[in-house]
Amino acid sequence: MAGAAGRLVRGAAAFAASLALVGGSAGVVRAEEPVYAIQVEAALRLPPAGSGDQQPFYHADLGRPKGDVPRDYVFTWDFSELAGFVDVGVEPHSGDRCTVDGTRMTCRHRVVDSNPLIPTPRLRAVPGAQDGRSGHLRVTAESEGVTVRGASTLVRVGGAELLAVRVPLKSRPFVGEVQRPRYSFVNDGTLPAGRVLLALTVTRGMDLPRTAGNCEYADLPGPVETGFALCSFEGPFEPGAVYRADRGVEVRTGERAFVDTLKYEFLVDAPAVRERLRAGLVLTRGTGPSAVMREAGSDLPPADRLLDDAEFYEPRARNTTDLQVLGDTAFAAPGERFSVDLGVRNNGPAWITQRGAGDSGSLATVWFTVPAGTKVVSKPDRCQAPSADGKVYRDGLGAPVYTCELAGHVLEDGRYGLRFGLLAEKAVENARGRIELLGGADQFRPDDDADPDNNTASVVVNPAEVAEGTRGVLAFVLGATVIALAGGAFVAVRRRRRAS
Repeated sequence: MAGAAGRLVRGAAAFAASLALVGGSAGVVRAEEPVYAIQVEAALRLPPAGSGDQQPFYHADLGRPKGDVPRDYVFTWDFSELAGFVDVGVEPHSGDRCTVDGTRMTCRHRVVDSNPLIPTPRLRAVPGAQDGRSGHLRVTAESEGVTVRGASTLVRVGGAELLAVRVPLKSRPFVGEVQRPRYSFVNDGTLPAGRVLLALTVTRGMDLPRTAGNCEYADLPGPVETGFALCSFEGPFEPGAVYRADRGVEVRTGERAFVDTLKYEFLVDAPAVRERLRAGLVLTRGTGPSAVMREAGSDLPPADRLLDDAEFYEPRARNTTDLQVLGDTAFAAPGERFSVDLGVRNNGPAWITQRGAGDSGSLATVWFTVPAGTKVVSKPDRCQAPSADGKVYRDGLGAPVYTCELAGHVLEDGRYGLRFGLLAEKAVENARGRIELLGGADQFRPDDDADPDNNTASVVVNPAEVAEGTRGVLAFVLGATVIALAGGAFVAVRRRRRAS
């Protein structure tokens, strides 16, 4: 017995040494400097003084490293380029945090939560400001110990204002189907637009065939947005007129399509706008005939077909996916802590994502019923402990049942992992829990699943018998191994065998 324990200790020592080597080699990789950066709209259009048009709504926010502690900032807005034709003031909700001195507005602001909006100046065109006059509004920030990248936005009085028109596209396209929407826009501004850009972006289940000669195409890094096209149209495009492409620009429903998004946006061409859209992309020119924007009259489409920013097409493809839940088996003696690795695997062919930008709905819900004789001592953040009898579980631990909302996306060959830490309170032979997949709020439905039989799996725990003479050695060795791998969260008594 002592020989077996000795061999185990020597093996664990060798394994720990190999971990140290791996850790050493990984340590030479330099960590990237944390990024602090301000984001603001690329352009703002102010209505001329006396106009009944609504003043633009805009906001600026601060991108920070995840987990950054509350921090004090000084934000400085420089509006020297707007002097003489834009009146700049402090918004009432900014209170005494902001002051204006000459052509600068300074704001002292403490960012404390996950909504890092920062104070912005009030902008109004002054009476008599020339239609089309423009300048840049710039913002910088300072905070102790960090460098913050500033931003700027182009502010224009009047000028062209492009509204995208919703184009008719199929709500339930077939896989492989190619549609050719003839995109359209309205110039709802006060000046002609000399050249117009059409920016197209698609998510993972759609493709943009490179067939339009006046479009440049690029692959995006994904995993959600994967395709981009930038099309250019020569003007002039007069105020109050509607324009429509004389031929379609192709979009294809791909093999992994499910619920996807095509975003299309019209913008007035300008060097800064084009630079922002093309930044970091490798674009190739389309090989087919060019589309041309033709005037289609002055009768504006109904308001529900116009959007002053970008328009979105979100079909639900005639496709299926196979989400399979993954159970686990474990062995543990009473008093031992261990973990079970549960989850959901996508067997394809379609990927799954939340529908629409900023959608708060879930992809799907997983129910986990805890095996008898065990108690949950740690859980994924996305999992909650519901209770029909109204009992409150401290920190969500110790409950008999858990629900986990899956959010974000699961690729066509991806997996959503759910690790639970358990405590074996007493020995129960073949203690069997259960993991079950249910439909989401607006995404995954039972009739979308290609194989509903694998939507349920078992989570089985059996007693582990550890010889008295080696219990301490085993606990020490395996505990050290787990500490090296995962911070010492759990001690596994015996290697688990996956149940798939």
